[in-house]
Amino acid sequence: MKKLWLLLLCCLGMASVAEAASRPVMLETAQQQVTAEFERLDAGLRKAAGELGKTGLTGDQARLVLASACEEFSYAVDCGTIDVKGRLITIEPPSYRSFEGKDISGQEQVKRMLQQHKPVLSAVFRSVEGYDAVDAEYPVFSSQGRFVGAVSVMFKPEKFLGKIIKPLVKGVPLDIWVMERGGRILYDVDHQQVGLNLFSSPLYRPYKQLMSLVKKIAKTPQGEGVYRFKQGTVSGADVDKRGYWQSVGLYGTAWRLVAIHLEPNARGERTGRPASVVSAQQTLERFAANADLITALADDKQADAMQQLRKYYDATPGIYSVQWIDAKGINRFGYPVENSLSGYDYHAGSAARDQEILQLLTKQQPADFEAPLFEGRTGVFVFTPLFREGRYLGMVYSIKLKTE
Repeated sequence: MKKLWLLLLCCLGMASVAEAASRPVMLETAQQQVTAEFERLDAGLRKAAGELGKTGLTGDQARLVLASACEEFSYAVDCGTIDVKGRLITIEPPSYRSFEGKDISGQEQVKRMLQQHKPVLSAVFRSVEGYDAVDAEYPVFSSQGRFVGAVSVMFKPEKFLGKIIKPLVKGVPLDIWVMERGGRILYDVDHQQVGLNLFSSPLYRPYKQLMSLVKKIAKTPQGEGVYRFKQGTVSGADVDKRGYWQSVGLYGTAWRLVAIHLEPNARGERTGRPASVVSAQQTLERFAANADLITALADDKQADAMQQLRKYYDATPGIYSVQWIDAKGINRFGYPVENSLSGYDYHAGSAARDQEILQLLTKQQPADFEAPLFEGRTGVFVFTPLFREGRYLGMVYSIKLKTE
């Protein structure tokens, strides 16, 4: 049996194979992309600081440097220079120039930067400009090596993170939220929760299991755990969720990325004795010959197709999901919805296995293998092709969770 999860070892460092298989693929990808963006921000600030060391912190040339920095980072709200007394002396874009001259020496990150002359990334705070933001600052030194102040890029973390996370989880059965170690939510698919503090908000206090897990998330850089909270939005029903977390950081400030997925038992998943791969292939091939399924898929009748997928799911003990990839390489849908990809394009190459899936699709032959699920854990995948009067409709496949 082909072990596709081995392909992930190259990007998991010293992590064990078992650990790699248990963590969501998209969490690893999100961690890598946020880290890469932090590195790009660091490089941009370093460059701007070097240029400002030559131009000085005020004047037309300094404004050009700041305007360029703000244009480079789409999530930036404003960029400025801070003198050795902790005053904002130059700000771009022009709409924020009215704040020039403001004394911000009392801000925690400014104090650190002035004392240590090292780059800093703040926690979220209320800026003098009137919005909640994160401030990344880099010290500026003159050509003679004298400390003259700092360059600052102010940004909203939900915009920084949303640009990365939103496209990653599109069509994938998991969500990712992000928190500061102090408990403040920096990003969540439910916008109502952004800015709330998991340790102090009344919304979370009744959920003791969540509160306990959040404390663990704040203290440890990576891990996993189960908690109970509302599904989807703050008005959703209470469900059990499994969370996996990883850390990202810049200048000593750490954020926690938390990928969540509904616990299988919370969805009433069938737990009968899993069939062997051989019998699973035979069962799936019989299903792929079902005239009602073929007609529904060929005529693009999703409701009818979902009804057939549900029947197969209900009749197959131990199954995690059953899904359909069309001939163009799009995972159209599956049952149950919370365990299935929806509109996921394998050509995007979001995961190491995507190219393997496309190759399998091209061969138009039955196949089986083990691979990590986007939402975490390892699945045993069984594929079989679909045809209607010689027309290839793609693949239908089932997944069982592998017993760890």
